[in-house]
Amino acid sequence: MTMKQDQLNAAYGKVFDAPRVIKGSSKVRFMGVWPSGNVAVKRESDPDSFGPITVSPETALPLMQAIERRYPTWQA
Repeated sequence: MTMKQDQLNAAYGKVFDAPRVIKGSSKVRFMGVWPSGNVAVKRESDPDSFGPITVSPETALPLMQAIERRYPTWQA
């Protein structure tokens, strides 16, 4: 899934309903995409002092689809 930088910027720090991205949590906070293509995420309930978890692009697919639905490319 190819996303525009504007979509990723708009989604940064926002919480999305994306089950199966982080085990035991359906609410996921998007923290960015690493140059490797892996995705940085946090549980909604994680305090600010907790660093992000890195997941593969395949694992992050439900999150990326949720971002696309909230921030369609025509809006970005």
